[in-house]
Amino acid sequence: MMENGPRPNATPPAGARLVAVGAGFAGGSFLRNLPPALRRPGETLLVDRGDEYAFIPLIHEVAVGRVHPDSVRTPIAPDASYNVLRAEATGVDLRNNTLLTSSGAIEYHYLVLAPGSVATPPPEELSEHFQTFWSLADALELRSTLNEAWRAALRREAIPSGGLTVAIVGGGATGVELAAEVAVLFDYLGKRTARVPAGEPRIVLLEATDRLMGWLDPYFHEVAVEELTRLGVEVRLNAPVAGANEEGVEAGGEWLPAAMRVWATGIRANPLVRDLPGEHDEAGRVSVDEHLALPEHPEVYVLGDGGVYEHPRLGPLPPTASVAVQQGPYVARDVEQRLRGVPDERRRPFEFFDRGYVVSLGPESAVADPVGVKLKGRAAQALYRSVFLYYMKSSRGRLLMGADWAMERTLGRVGFDNGQQPSAARSQQGAR
Repeated sequence: MMENGPRPNATPPAGARLVAVGAGFAGGSFLRNLPPALRRPGETLLVDRGDEYAFIPLIHEVAVGRVHPDSVRTPIAPDASYNVLRAEATGVDLRNNTLLTSSGAIEYHYLVLAPGSVATPPPEELSEHFQTFWSLADALELRSTLNEAWRAALRREAIPSGGLTVAIVGGGATGVELAAEVAVLFDYLGKRTARVPAGEPRIVLLEATDRLMGWLDPYFHEVAVEELTRLGVEVRLNAPVAGANEEGVEAGGEWLPAAMRVWATGIRANPLVRDLPGEHDEAGRVSVDEHLALPEHPEVYVLGDGGVYEHPRLGPLPPTASVAVQQGPYVARDVEQRLRGVPDERRRPFEFFDRGYVVSLGPESAVADPVGVKLKGRAAQALYRSVFLYYMKSSRGRLLMGADWAMERTLGRVGFDNGQQPSAARSQQGAR
């Protein structure tokens, strides 16, 4: 689902031959590959509650002002190939082949569910003491928090213990990338002001297990720990969070004063998917068959972060962009075969090509294993940027993103004024 809430809608169509929910990595790649038979008015309907798509993999760069928020926004524009309904999908009536939405019920012959995921929240007793980090709104909130803390420190105000300490909970890719970026941010700000802040910036990454990014090759953990340590990040392993308040976090049996506390422990399936019948994993993703459909309802496909496909060689595929962008074209071809009456035994199962993974470790470094080749440092960072420019949906987004990366050294950080008036960063912020 998208960032903006539902808008009032006209009465939705009674139905469509194919209904798709969500226009993110999986849904968007599916719609771009629609079979010709479904590219006619009234054949395909996209249901999405927002009018734009946020490029989530780069929100950690928005949070530290290296990337303008407009650069990661892509409008969901009307397309001649399909109709669009601005509404929130609220449930699926599988018995009657009906999608339930905030604007009414819609019948379908085929249903493609790609609603994305939501952040895994802190335990209820801790939730009021943490900011979550998974959406563009989360990134902008954190950016504001970081800037206000830095400005207060420069004013030499009486800041509490841990006033410039950022505690990040979660040692997955999101937490690792965010920790590296925040460390570089404070170094950047410190070098660009003559005033000495009241308090020392401190970034602490808390991971409950004994390894960062445990689902990846141990090489990622080793390189990440080395680079994060070089950047000044304190990496604490085997440090599950036991408590928190407005002053800090208790983790691994120790109390950490921290005015800024971020919960980045991963994602879970969208409620729309969690309510579907069938087997679900711990994150709420529903099991799908070799064609990425519900075993008992082959007319319903579940793509991206919502479905779990047990690959014969690789095991359960992870909820990554690399998987999602390969699922969309596959399902488009599978639907086309079914429309042409191809027998089930001739429909090929989904095959995933593992291109490897890449994780950013700040503006100058990353760690990657493209097709089994281990890379780190600047070469991996160059790969990281090229991969995500490729994944962006629009040429406009690629242009804006490339410009942000190219000009960050001269234009400053978007949303950060370094405690001085006026600032290049503020000029850049209003440039779009």
